[in-house]
Amino acid sequence: MNPDAIIPIGVIGGAHGLRGEVRLRLFNPKSDLIKPGMAVVLQAPGGRNRHVMVVSVRRATRNLLVAFDGVPDRTSAEGLSGTEVAVTRGEFPALEPDEFYYEDVVGLPVLTPDGGEVGQVVSVIKGATDVLVIDGPRGEVMVPVVEGFVLEVGKDAILIESDAMESV
Repeated sequence: MNPDAIIPIGVIGGAHGLRGEVRLRLFNPKSDLIKPGMAVVLQAPGGRNRHVMVVSVRRATRNLLVAFDGVPDRTSAEGLSGTEVAVTRGEFPALEPDEFYYEDVVGLPVLTPDGGEVGQVVSVIKGATDVLVIDGPRGEVMVPVVEGFVLEVGKDAILIESDAMESV
């Protein structure tokens, strides 16, 4: 993968306090990737990108509270609501053999254990249960990313249980 690719890691929910902090909801709530001194890209809903430095990060109950250079007050922070926070792919930690990033599965073919072709991953819906969106001969198929449905994620293909398509 391209180490310079810009990958969204979370979305700003709104301002926190008076000093420019924002509530950042990470797509991976367990991630500790974002740190003070790190360069990030703020991707506004209108398509404008802004490169900023992280000034501070602290954990809150369900979010991170983050301050960015150039965001000095609540009014500035409120303007960031709905903005995605992204980093370069090179900032991501190395993966263990059984791990993968969702960014890497988009475009992969999806197969069943008997070699049947289901289609190709076109996107991933992130939610309480993440879902692979697959486009193929049967049209759009959605498969939850859970044990029993997704059997294996490889570098060249994804293997899903044959019954997964009938269960969703």
